[in-house]
Amino acid sequence: MLSAFLYILLGFFDALAAVTLVLKLYMLPVWEKRRKILFYAIGIALFSFLMREVIGMPKFDFPLQYLLMVLFLRFGLGIKTYLAAFSAGSGLTAYINLQLFVYIFANFFGVAQPGVINNTSGSSIYVIQLVSIFTAYFISFVMGKYNFGFSFIIQPPHDFLKGENYLSSLNKLFIIGSLISCTTIFVTLYMLYNSNTIGLLSISLLTFGISYFFSEKGDYEDARSAIEAHRIRNKESGS
Repeated sequence: MLSAFLYILLGFFDALAAVTLVLKLYMLPVWEKRRKILFYAIGIALFSFLMREVIGMPKFDFPLQYLLMVLFLRFGLGIKTYLAAFSAGSGLTAYINLQLFVYIFANFFGVAQPGVINNTSGSSIYVIQLVSIFTAYFISFVMGKYNFGFSFIIQPPHDFLKGENYLSSLNKLFIIGSLISCTTIFVTLYMLYNSNTIGLLSISLLTFGISYFFSEKGDYEDARSAIEAHRIRNKESGS
C-alpha cells in the first residue's frame, strides 16, 4: 500500500515536472493554466500506476504518456496538433536526457546499480526520480525567470478556423521533428528494457539536438516575419 502511494505521489510530481519543462521550453503559460495542468498530472500518475502495476504493461506506459501529453496540449490548452506533437516530443526527450544523466551519475557513485532503471520502486529509483524532478523544476524556474526558451509558438488557444499551410518549409520541419521525437520515444522501449543506457542517451541527445535546431529555426523565421511585417507597415504609412 505504501509503495503504491509513493509511486502515485512521485508519478504526479514527475508528470508535473515533465509538462512544466515542455511549456517553459516554449514559453507557454503554466501558472495561468495551473488547474488543467494539475488535473493532467494527477491523471498521468494514475494512468502510469494502472499500466505498470495493475495491468502489467510497463512497456507501453511512456509512449502512451507522450500521446496523452499531445492530446492535453491540443484539447486542454488549445495548441495546434503538429505544434503540440513537436513541443511534447522535444520537452520529453529533454526530460529523458535529464533522467539518464542523473542515472549515470547515480550509477557512477554507487547509488544505483546497472539495470535499476527498469525497476518501478526501490530507494535507488526514488533518488533518481526526486533528483530529476527537482532539477526539472529548477531548470523551468530559471527559464521562466530569465525568459529563456523558444517563442515561435503563439500563446494558446490557437485559431483553428484559420487555414494552415502545412507544406511551408518551416511547418515541414516541425512535422519531421515530431515524427523523429515520436520514433525516438518508441525506440526507447527496446533500449530501456535491454539496459542499453548509452545507446538510449545517444539517440535521445541526437533527437533533442534536432528539435533544438528546428526550434531555433522557428524563432528565426518568426523574428524575420515580424521584421518584414514592420517594414511593410512603415512603407504603407509613409506612402
